Amino acid sequence: MHLVRRLLLVLPVVLLFFSLIVENAVAAEPIRPDTTVGISIAVIIGIVATIITFFTFGGIKYVTAENVLDTEIRKNLYEYIDEYPGSHLREIARELDLKPSNAAWHLRKLEQTNLVRSRVIGGKKVFYLVEGGIEARKEAIAESILKNKNARDIMLYLQQNPGKHLLEIAHALDLNHHTVKWHIKKMYLAELIDGDTSNSAYPVYYPTEMGKSVLQNFSDQIKKPGRAA
Repeated sequence: MHLVRRLLLVLPVVLLFFSLIVENAVAAEPIRPDTTVGISIAVIIGIVATIITFFTFGGIKYVTAENVLDTEIRKNLYEYIDEYPGSHLREIARELDLKPSNAAWHLRKLEQTNLVRSRVIGGKKVFYLVEGGIEARKEAIAESILKNKNARDIMLYLQQNPGKHLLEIAHALDLNHHTVKWHIKKMYLAELIDGDTSNSAYPVYYPTEMGKSVLQNFSDQIKKPGRAA
């Protein structure tokens, strides 16, 4: 049934196009038998080639919110992002055994139909579902940040030792304090941690409830078989 609809859609366009070619050719010179035969053959070849191209490359099919998940690839992408919000393109392509270019094309369709959103975090575009609204976006950003081992170590340290300042964190984890400061800023903006700035010289930090929850969820995810951090 879908093939018939697509054929009915394309044939009038093709016939109109080639009829214009024939009309121009006839108007340009007197009609001769060999000319008529040549034009007829050209029209037939053109129609056949157009139909083959149409079916080979999928034809003119508009992707809408109603049919976007009819494709197995996009359905798998949607379900993967639902389970792992904040995943970036190459990670998604790797986990689903897709070429990055193919995954990117289908992800654009999910974005265009308002099922998925993306945001650049740390130089990588990460994806999350629209359905969850602001909370889904926050969770996706938070999980994307915690994919960095240093950020994850800082978060885990603060969970076990809340109320520590930047230099204490850097010393405990043997990290450069500039590195810690950079991650602290990102986690603060993502609402993974909060801070007490009453002592402006040495503000202290502690994890938020959302931060604890995301850290736990992330830890559970990377323990799944075949799931790499």
